[in-house]
This record gives sequence, C-alpha cells and structure tokens, in this order.
Amino acid sequence: MTRYDVVDTPVGPCVVAVDGGRVRSVRFGRRPGIAARMARLPQARRWIRDFFAGREGGRVPVDLGPASTFDRAVYGVVRRIPPGRTMTYGDVARRIGRPGAARAVGQALRRNPVCLFIPCHRVVGAAGPGGFSGRGGVALKRRLLALEARASPAGRGVCGAAADLPAARPGAAGRSRNYAT
Repeated sequence: MTRYDVVDTPVGPCVVAVDGGRVRSVRFGRRPGIAARMARLPQARRWIRDFFAGREGGRVPVDLGPASTFDRAVYGVVRRIPPGRTMTYGDVARRIGRPGAARAVGQALRRNPVCLFIPCHRVVGAAGPGGFSGRGGVALKRRLLALEARASPAGRGVCGAAADLPAARPGAAGRSRNYAT
C-alpha cells in the first residue's frame, strides 16, 4: 500500500510516496486528496533531509513503475550527477549512446517520478537552465542548484553554478518552458 508524507524542505513542502520501502513519487507542493493516506514516514523524511544537507550517501530505493528502457537509461545517468554539478541534455543523450536525442532526454526527465533522487534539476540546456516540470518551474530548479552549489564540495558543474546560468535569450519570453525569465 502506498503511503504519503508531506516533508518541509528549504524550497517548500514536498509530498513523498513510499510503497514497499521504495520511493514511488516526490512532488513539490501540497497535494489535496491524500490526507486519508498520510503517514509519518521517518525513513523518507531522513532521505529528504539528507538530500538537502548534501549527504546523498547510499542510494535511495526508488520504484520507477512503467518507465521505458530509454527513460531508465536517462535516469541512470542523471542519478550519477554529483550534487553541485550539472550536465546538459545533450551530454546525457550522448552518455546513453543517443546523440541528438536531447529533447527526448528532456521529455524523459519531465516524466521523472522522483525528482530529488533522480536529480533532474542538475540537467540544464546548452544555452540556459532548460525546463523544469515540477511546481515552481525553472525558479525552483535555480533554487535547488543554488542550494547545492553552496553546500557541495564540487561547487560548480559543467555549466557552472545556478547563478552562472544565462538568463532568457532576447525575444524568448514566450518560451519560458525552455529558458529562465
């Protein structure tokens, strides 16, 4: 049976869903309708607290459900990006042997059910932060990267810290899903 908990984090509340000792979902913001299935989940709280303290230590067990082979390959690469570091969507595509599949990588990350433990916020566009489908959008992505850059010994990534990511390109305001505004 899936159990839920709401955990307060430095970037706001997140709902974590756990079933059989595996994290099935992590989503930012409160979710109405789950109150009847709420439980205090100490292990999940510890995993999230450790994440925000920069102690990702051991691997958090996740349940990816019906994720495709492509999505699982993307998640495997992204899960190995250390805190405080970034990769581009194109870099991830090349690492899984699919150069030119940067957009497909972005779509796989949009489907990521466990956004902290498969840290999709660490994947950025070649010309800016890229998108972020979680509540809070690109602003939340920048906040997560900034927190990691300050807390991590790695400090800077392939594309630098969040503060170094370029802002929106002129005339790109209508494309906020791809560039920070």
